Amino acid sequence: MDLSTRLSYLFGTEQYVDLRRQLVLLRETMLSYVYREHYQHVICSGSLGEGVAYPESDDDVMFSLTNTRIVMTYREATRNGDALMVPSESSPGYCRLLDMKGSHPDDVIHMIQGMPFVSSSLFKQRFAMEGQYIHGPCQSGSIGFQEFDFAYCIPCSAWPDIAKIWVVRERSNGWPSCETIQNIINNGCHVVPIGDADSPYADHEWRVSFSVAERTLMHSFNHYQFLVYNLLRLTLKRVIGKTFPEVLCSYYMKTTLFYTAENTPKQMWQVHNLETCFKTCIAVLYDYVDHIYCPNYFIPEYNMIKRKINHSNCHQILDIVRTVYRIGVVGIIRLSGESSCLDASLSAAMMEFKLDKEFMFSDHLLKVLLEINIFFNNLPHENTACCMLNLYKYWSVLKCIPTILESDLKYIIWNKGINSCCLKLMDQLFTSSEMNRQDYQLYKTLEALLRIGYRGDVTTGKLTMATYLYMVGKTETALYVIRQLLSDYPPYAIDVNIDELKQQAYIDVMCGRGYTINYKIRHAHAPRYRLYKGCLNVFPSPLKMWITIMIELALDPLAYAYFLECLCHAQHQNPMRLMKSLKCLINHMEIVVFVTTRMLVAIMKYVQGDSQTACRWLGSVYATKDTFPPPYNEKTSLSSLTYIACLLNRKFQSVT
Repeated sequence: MDLSTRLSYLFGTEQYVDLRRQLVLLRETMLSYVYREHYQHVICSGSLGEGVAYPESDDDVMFSLTNTRIVMTYREATRNGDALMVPSESSPGYCRLLDMKGSHPDDVIHMIQGMPFVSSSLFKQRFAMEGQYIHGPCQSGSIGFQEFDFAYCIPCSAWPDIAKIWVVRERSNGWPSCETIQNIINNGCHVVPIGDADSPYADHEWRVSFSVAERTLMHSFNHYQFLVYNLLRLTLKRVIGKTFPEVLCSYYMKTTLFYTAENTPKQMWQVHNLETCFKTCIAVLYDYVDHIYCPNYFIPEYNMIKRKINHSNCHQILDIVRTVYRIGVVGIIRLSGESSCLDASLSAAMMEFKLDKEFMFSDHLLKVLLEINIFFNNLPHENTACCMLNLYKYWSVLKCIPTILESDLKYIIWNKGINSCCLKLMDQLFTSSEMNRQDYQLYKTLEALLRIGYRGDVTTGKLTMATYLYMVGKTETALYVIRQLLSDYPPYAIDVNIDELKQQAYIDVMCGRGYTINYKIRHAHAPRYRLYKGCLNVFPSPLKMWITIMIELALDPLAYAYFLECLCHAQHQNPMRLMKSLKCLINHMEIVVFVTTRMLVAIMKYVQGDSQTACRWLGSVYATKDTFPPPYNEKTSLSSLTYIACLLNRKFQSVT
């Protein structure tokens, strides 16, 4: 196993890095849609946005205000909220913002020589929230164990004059490409609320930020450049940072890599050259420290370390950097405590096991999944037209990122959002007393969305499709879908476990078995089949009252699949197949015991005509001491059979 493969064990394979970056784009889309009413566009920056996954990484989020912008000339100021960028004369990379239209709130305006300027310090106070503290240009704090930095910023409508030299400077090695440069210029930049400490206007100045441009450059790197960047960060965090924790930061390492990549040929950044590439970057960093001058990549006149390094600590830092250069990549890995990747016993299966676990159950991924739920659960219930309109609107938001819809992440989107939309649409459809043109169009839309889930999802997609087919009378096709789902049982069984065991069960079944990432994602995040009030109308009316009893519980997908199979056999009046499905459901109950599945067995036993067994199963439900609506109670257990009988459809009773 070569060095680059072992480094991928630490920092992620090219495919997993790409998935992390797609998660960032997906999260941005969700959050930007949620915050659109607050005139904010969300940008996920920092290491997570670049595809780096360190446990100690902060959640860096920029909130770009969409109701204001920065212009470069008086002529460009055409709307309320426009502010003119006035570059600082003494501090390259900083500026003041002149309120051109007088439309900014008074509590952020500071008068300088009789002219209204938007103050950075007052701006930060406007967005201050309880439990947060100001850290540079950011509002910082923590949620659980995750620290965050939220930066409220203002977008620039054009590329700033102070950085135009970056656009035209000579690049003999072809990086970044002309296409990348043009993309960066089109996206512009931002200003963040922090001034130069040496400036007399420090409290009212703003710093020009190129975070979006930097992320674009990072995404243009090949995997070996990405690995070198991670090695530089590891050197900073675990080696230099132990002695000088507040002197250097990862932004300086990123700048070092940018300049090195621009000034070296592309052919150097190959798998066999990782050691040389790393040492070349360390040599550039040594030169910056030695001269106490680290030029900003976009504005070279801006020395980023002028207050960080001085003659008292310079020689000590140089000694450490010389040591890093001497020991090289392997020495840094050992010194940082990550020597497990150098272990001779490390196999490809062990590597896959670790990367699967880190991605499939990472805090970042779970956070994105939560935001997907929030995004899709905003669908209203009032009427079909509004529901369909919002589904189209939400889906169009996602379609604007084709890389996501073409990737494995689209199945996560299905599991965590589109499936619930389909259930709500089914709810609306089966409420209608007669079919009209709009409902017909909705049927077509629903079937198209259901096919996405059917092809790509391991549980909810197939169960939703089977439920839909059952409700429209296509029970034979519904049985085919159910059998297809049950044939996928061995890896699917991971979802039968309770939540605390699900991760370990997934690892035992899936990791290191040669499954594709697509297949792993589908199984690792297959949710339980949750029934809720919004989809009660999907079921025959006599069953709605019974479903209400377990409405707040998550139904085991395998139990629901067997139960739906029983309903189909009951509708076909096929007692033998009904008994076979019931036997499967009861055998499953020996492994996983839920109150709801016991009720399912009792109901289907009564459908079968076995009242005694139905009573026994209901008795086991009472033993759990759960409470149910009248006439469910411990003293009148027999009356519950009558209650169940009134819940059953007549077509089921004909089976008995």
